[in-house]
Amino acid sequence: MRTDLADALEVGGFRTITCASLAEARTALRTRPVSLAILDVELPDGNGIDLLELIRRDHVLHDMPVLVLATYGQVSDLIIEKQIRATDYVGKPYDIVKVVAQVRSLLGAPPVPEVVLVIDGDAKFRGELCDALGKLGFKTAAAANGTEGLQLAASQRPTAIIVDGAMTDMDGASIVRRLRLEPTLRATPCLLLSDSTAKDAEVRALEAGADSSVKKDDLGVIVARARALLRSAATMPTETKRMLAPKRILTVDDDPDYLEILSGRLRKRGYDVECAHSGEQALEVLAQGPVDCILLDRTMAGMGGVEACRRIKDQPETRDTPLIILTATEQREAVIEGLAAGADDFVSKASGFDVLSARVQAQIRRKQIEDEQRRVREQLLRSELEASEARAAKDLAEARAVMAEELARANVELAQANRELETFSYSVSHDLRAPLRTISAFTQALTEDLGDRLDEKALDHIRRVLAAASRMSDLIDALLELARISRVPIARHRVELSSLASVVTEELARREPTRKVETRIAPNLVVAGDGRLLRIVLDNLLGNAWKFTARRDPAHVEIGLDRDGPETVYYVRDDGAGFEMSQAGRLFTPFHRLHTDSEFKGTGIGLATVRRIIERHGGRIWAEGAVGQGAKISFTVPTERTS
Repeated sequence: MRTDLADALEVGGFRTITCASLAEARTALRTRPVSLAILDVELPDGNGIDLLELIRRDHVLHDMPVLVLATYGQVSDLIIEKQIRATDYVGKPYDIVKVVAQVRSLLGAPPVPEVVLVIDGDAKFRGELCDALGKLGFKTAAAANGTEGLQLAASQRPTAIIVDGAMTDMDGASIVRRLRLEPTLRATPCLLLSDSTAKDAEVRALEAGADSSVKKDDLGVIVARARALLRSAATMPTETKRMLAPKRILTVDDDPDYLEILSGRLRKRGYDVECAHSGEQALEVLAQGPVDCILLDRTMAGMGGVEACRRIKDQPETRDTPLIILTATEQREAVIEGLAAGADDFVSKASGFDVLSARVQAQIRRKQIEDEQRRVREQLLRSELEASEARAAKDLAEARAVMAEELARANVELAQANRELETFSYSVSHDLRAPLRTISAFTQALTEDLGDRLDEKALDHIRRVLAAASRMSDLIDALLELARISRVPIARHRVELSSLASVVTEELARREPTRKVETRIAPNLVVAGDGRLLRIVLDNLLGNAWKFTARRDPAHVEIGLDRDGPETVYYVRDDGAGFEMSQAGRLFTPFHRLHTDSEFKGTGIGLATVRRIIERHGGRIWAEGAVGQGAKISFTVPTERTS
């Protein structure tokens, strides 16, 4: 039944692969392209449903149509158990005609019949052979000579080629050799017909590249041998289609008679020949388009063959084109000179046309093999590059994922540490207030109660205790302020720095009415920020400017702005004590002071608080100054926070 079904499908235009066991079927599915599977449930080495399950789980074959041949009782329980389904089920015993019709409904029209190219100069025999192949379901194409046959091979890409050994324009062996030069037709089965049964005729056919040779006297044997070749042909994907136009040969010689004879013989071998009568003309021909081989006479009038060879090999477009120098002499010096100029071969005209033809064919074959190898190398390099890029992209993605995870974890840990630190600072500062108030209160009470009985030394000690307590209280207030500023949310709105600066300087002037301080406040200093926090910034910066200009009379304090490209920079400048620029980076460090309490009182927290506020607004802050020449504190307040 298997053979009958396969024959019926073949007659219907479908190619079949017959398998007698699960093992053969698995091999066929792995190695052959299959469009539809017909499975019998009962197989000698297993159950067809197991193969159906394998197909449905395969990422390539899972959508392939599958017909199962079985009775309902054979498959119902297995289908329910394995939860897999075939495309359709055909009850046994089955009707072959109905199975073929079902295959046709699933796959549509059968594939295009295989094309067999017949190249034969005998019109009657050619027609009979094509008719016999047509009756077997093959599509045929016919050519009456070698040149036409090569052109049809280029345009139709036949499945097999049958070539007569003797024709008017070229012999069959030459045609087969030309076909074997083409990578896309190299594996195409070729059957060479011969008028002789001699063993040497078959040897010559096989050496030319034919797959088989048969005597041209029995049509049935020829057809059978052709079918055998088609059955044994491997089914595999081919390269991109390439037109098999006759190879172009450029012949260059200033002897018109020799040029005509040479060109005629080359054309008889199936080549497309271009002629040039000088080296200069050869360069013009090459400038118009490429050729597959160049035959160049060594001795010509004008530009000689050796010079023409040098120029051709110097051009990137023609550097790799095979070039053979022809000469009437075989002198050693001439051979060395020609090869040194870049020629690929050196042939004496006296060697005969057969030698020259063989050399031409060898050079063209070598060039094509090199081109194939180059394409393979380039493809391998592209594949390796793509694989390397994929690996690099994967490694980069994994590294980024790891870095992102580590960064997120570090941010969480940092945020937790900051919260704990702020909580600790606030708690410590808050808890220090009570004992500090007790120290201050009892020290003050001691002064009031025993003031008239204490000597001057004891009173000095008490004053020192009260001063230290007061400084400690200021320090705690500053720490609490810094902790509060680190937690409070930023509420942005329009803030007029000019107005705020005026209020701050007026308060500073009321505290020290005897001071002479000239203040200059630029008008219309407006930012988008938190007004409460920016008031703290100005309190600290203007307070510092007021403090460090105490020894100036009069002192000068200025608040204004500079333009740094698109960025607006605000500043507070004074002409007070100043500082060493080497210390500028440490000014904003908590508890770091450049002056002693005896020079200028302070806690060392003010500028640290200012920096924290500016950074929370997304801005920058820096300091410039010189000892005895004052200081300038600059800062920015972007419209939106950038970090």
